[in-house]
Amino acid sequence: MIKVGIIGADTPEAGELLRLLINHPEVEVETLYAPLLAGRQVSSCHHGFIGERSMNFTDRLDLSKIDAVFILDESAVGRDVIEKAAESENIRVIDMSPARFDRWTAMEMEYGLSEINRKPLVRGARMAIIPSPVASVALIALHPLASHLLLSSEINLEVHLPEHMAKRMDVQATVVEISRQLKHVQCSFEGEISIKIVPEETGRTLYVKASMACPLAIAEIDKIYDSVYDDHNFAFTSLSKVGSEEVEGTQKCIISFCKPGAGLIEVESIGDCYLRGGAGDGVHVLNLLFALHEKVGLNLKPSRFCDRTDTSSAKTSWFA
Repeated sequence: MIKVGIIGADTPEAGELLRLLINHPEVEVETLYAPLLAGRQVSSCHHGFIGERSMNFTDRLDLSKIDAVFILDESAVGRDVIEKAAESENIRVIDMSPARFDRWTAMEMEYGLSEINRKPLVRGARMAIIPSPVASVALIALHPLASHLLLSSEINLEVHLPEHMAKRMDVQATVVEISRQLKHVQCSFEGEISIKIVPEETGRTLYVKASMACPLAIAEIDKIYDSVYDDHNFAFTSLSKVGSEEVEGTQKCIISFCKPGAGLIEVESIGDCYLRGGAGDGVHVLNLLFALHEKVGLNLKPSRFCDRTDTSSAKTSWFA
């Protein structure tokens, strides 16, 4: 079993992570580090845990008992763990903290998006950062074009996401993150990236529409995406546009595309903003770092959904 510790275990992101890890067949949650809540049960902070296995928060962290650490806050403890892990081969670090992008290059961490960086993650990586939610969904949409050297112009991104996430999003930092990864795949890409944010009042869905120049026909584009993602477990294309009910509560990112005019393309991607660039990507990376199958602990869960024939209560599709 992989023994896991979580630093910042009292954060909302930790709640999402724990709800995945508690049912992961290869994981034992060893330490929930949250000094202010030491001694209290996890159900006092995160919902859904009443009646589950008893777990208490603690103010102690013993790295000798842990195989992997998730860092979710900006405390000095997290920084110390990263420095110690850099000198040790016995522990893996997955950084989901707000400060992770400052540590990215300095600590030689891998970029934790499997769809574009899987090989380094499975070939001996010991530390990784989790992408931001918008970058995760946008890069999955754009990576196949970059891998075929097809990015040649300005890219305009229209991003729909929950209002509270939109308010705290650093647009410029997200542009830098996306641009850096695209240039890593396609060195010749020098186009500008712009982001328009559209806040939504409710939901978990993150929707990205990327508009840019591309001379290829839809059939050719579809073949490219199929060839890039044919051996991936969470990125899929759909010839018909789908709604939020297809991705909420899952690790899936679903992509569709259309040609709004000659020489142009719109690539639309949709995912769960608390899993993509969050807890789902964290568990995904954990699996890769420990040579597990990507889907372990991330299989499709039962979900509540509306009957498609019940138009009075059906969810509104992002792609309507």
